[in-house]
Amino acid sequence: MKHRRGIGLAPPDHHAVEIDKVTLRTLPQWFVIYARCRACRRQTLIERRDVARRCGQDLSLAELAKRLKCQRCDNRSGNLLFLQMLPRD
Repeated sequence: MKHRRGIGLAPPDHHAVEIDKVTLRTLPQWFVIYARCRACRRQTLIERRDVARRCGQDLSLAELAKRLKCQRCDNRSGNLLFLQMLPRD
């Protein structure tokens, strides 16, 4: 399920997120963030604490998606941001 600006949810979790309004601070801790390069298909986990430390906790997911750069091929165009919800007890 894809959302605006290339942000989608990794299956099987299908919870909509308003990417312009949700920030690293407001995104629930049970969501993990992944990025995927459109050019080389590399996918990696984004350490949200590291990003928050460098860019601030008020960085929106939309802004984060715009800043993605592949560490393998240096691609900055059209990279995708995915969210996955961790199992909760």
